Amino acid sequence: MDPIDLAILVAGLAFAGFAKGATAMGLPLIATPILAGVFGPRPAVVIMSIPILVSNSLLLVQRGRSLRVMRSILPILIAGAIGSVAGVLLLSRIDQRVFALVIAALVLFFLLRGDRILGTDPASRRLRWGGPLLGLVAGTAQGSTSIASPLIGSFFHARRLPPEEYVIVLAAIFQLNSIVQVIGFVLLGLYTPELVAIGLLGLVPTLLALGAGIWARGRLEERRFRQLIVILLVLSVVHLLWRTFAG
Repeated sequence: MDPIDLAILVAGLAFAGFAKGATAMGLPLIATPILAGVFGPRPAVVIMSIPILVSNSLLLVQRGRSLRVMRSILPILIAGAIGSVAGVLLLSRIDQRVFALVIAALVLFFLLRGDRILGTDPASRRLRWGGPLLGLVAGTAQGSTSIASPLIGSFFHARRLPPEEYVIVLAAIFQLNSIVQVIGFVLLGLYTPELVAIGLLGLVPTLLALGAGIWARGRLEERRFRQLIVILLVLSVVHLLWRTFAG
């Protein structure tokens, strides 16, 4: 790897880690395409599984007292884990263009009409059925591409969760999906010594920037936090569509 590629990787992982710390999403969406440009799409997904697993663990440990909110999203967690298994098995065969269009359409829906249609009552029928369905699709996306944050992020943004609950819910969902993904990669023999070494080295800029993002989030009022989420979601979808259809 030449010095320019190395600098791009470090900068990309740092920026992605900062976004992860501030909003609980953005790490794979930002960093995976950068790694794919150097190592190829499939190795990039395998490499990113390591920083994703570690960063979500740190977010959960940091906000451990908020784990009581997990009970309300248990069906989504289970559906996401099932989807992750399917995504890992489909890693080399899934049509990325279809997923990009599905993700873009759902994010647009949640941003424009989600809060009115979903409501905030977790016992409502639309959330009892819609949440697990979304978790299944998002889990499949994460298992095959490592990218699920636009779907999950826009869904819980529409539910108007407070920032701390928003972060812990997203981190928990991503973490369970990530554990399933890592187990699948191990069973399929996708982890090579080289890819593991790159993933571990990538933890350095990722985790340093993650801490900076957590610090910045603690100084954002809720209105600004929600505005930041909208901006990140829109940029994520634009980036995803551009990478899928123009790459």
